[in-house]
Amino acid sequence: MAYFINAAGVSPSQAPIEAILKVDLYGTAVLLEEVGKVIKKGGCGVTISSQSGHRMEQLGAEIDEQLAMTPTEELLDLEILQPENIKDTLHAYQLAKRCNVKRVMYEACRWGEKGARINSISPGIIVTPLALDEFNGPRGDFYKNMFANCPSGRPGTADEVASIAKLLMSDEGAFFSGSDILIDGGATASYFYGKLRPE
Repeated sequence: MAYFINAAGVSPSQAPIEAILKVDLYGTAVLLEEVGKVIKKGGCGVTISSQSGHRMEQLGAEIDEQLAMTPTEELLDLEILQPENIKDTLHAYQLAKRCNVKRVMYEACRWGEKGARINSISPGIIVTPLALDEFNGPRGDFYKNMFANCPSGRPGTADEVASIAKLLMSDEGAFFSGSDILIDGGATASYFYGKLRPE
């Protein structure tokens, strides 16, 4: 049985807009497509997205469909992904992560024809080297405020994310396909309905 985990990515404090789109958005689309070509029956995969994709404004059904289904080599030509339509590196990151979730949904249909499954996980603030770059970057106070005021009151751990991946790739998770699991200690809920809600 084949397993695939994609955790590659750069954060808004680590790279410019173009690099974020190439690595986090285009790179993930390439991996999902190429692995999907060779995946065998019983195979399964997980790609790591982010809570950021859940916090941005709704893009509408037409744009969601474009992000999901546009041929990989044409993805970066989409109007929504042109530099003049991207505010900053955080916006680019949010677009990339929204695309990841939609792309997983699309690829799940193709993988399913081979008897394989693919899902995504959208972690919140997890204690990793990438998160440390964010804590020490220009949005450090924003991130510290996020975990201080989310329902869990803390950042997450890599082991907690790994436990979700383990479920998704196990026999117990066999009915998950094309799903996205948000694991952020309630930060997204708080962003819309709690203490983190923008004023």
